[in-house]
Amino acid sequence: MDKESNNHTITTIARHAYITKTPLWEQRDMLSRKNGSHATVFMVNGDRYLGEWFGNKKQGNGTYFYNDTGSIYEGEWKNDMRQGFGTFATPIVLASTSGKLPDSSGPRGVSPTSSLIHNKSIDEKKSGLIEEALILRKVYAGEWKNDKREGRGTYFYQDGSWYEGMWMRDEKEDWGRMNYIDGAVYDGEWHCEMRHGQGILLLPSGDRYEGMWFNDLKEGPGKFIYKAKRQMYEGEWSKGLPKCGTLVDLPPLPGQLPKKYAIPEIKLADPVDVLEKQRQEIRNERIKTNIFSSQQINK
Repeated sequence: MDKESNNHTITTIARHAYITKTPLWEQRDMLSRKNGSHATVFMVNGDRYLGEWFGNKKQGNGTYFYNDTGSIYEGEWKNDMRQGFGTFATPIVLASTSGKLPDSSGPRGVSPTSSLIHNKSIDEKKSGLIEEALILRKVYAGEWKNDKREGRGTYFYQDGSWYEGMWMRDEKEDWGRMNYIDGAVYDGEWHCEMRHGQGILLLPSGDRYEGMWFNDLKEGPGKFIYKAKRQMYEGEWSKGLPKCGTLVDLPPLPGQLPKKYAIPEIKLADPVDVLEKQRQEIRNERIKTNIFSSQQINK
């Protein structure tokens, strides 16, 4: 072989050196992986999934049925985890019937977010058709990340109260609004499932608190307005209780008569200085007990 022919052979080999043939087993494995939309897939534990796949993992939009609890998640998925927007619901009533379905309004106490699902299955022992009526209660509707509630979402509690706001790692975090079953409303900051930071609590009576919170208790500067009495307390709070501050009368509402007995005037020589000294003592006590430490916040 001459020199020119030898150089051509080397060039040809070098040109195709990057080409590799995928093993047959790997080709078959890739073809067996689920991609795109699929019919219902049954898991080993009895769970079911109906929706989109990518690379043999749940990804896209899909509905997951939990066999043990009867719960259902419907929404977005990524890398086999709930991620994006989705709704999670749990069953309230599971009744077996023979052609007759329960009242669609549901039992007393069922929220308007409930829905009715009918499942049919074959009972091999009886060789007959059994119809099951499943009433679902919506528990959470909102954003998810890495299989946990994260972002903005609404959570519906079993007692009828609900929370709408921000979440992080399955806990209320940042700003949100809690609507309690007794009619009270809290609108403010949260940390680790607790009212924490600045917030307003409106009570069913119309009274309200505006100020700071710490570990679910009033802590720090804040004011409390008594609607019926038309009075306002403003000052320092500690462990949910008022410690030192001023109580003043508020102007009457339109149509109300002025109070017959007003709050007496303070006769101290320097009430502002006295109040400031008391508030400073409370602040020093917080520093002494290290109440605002990161360890306390994370508990």
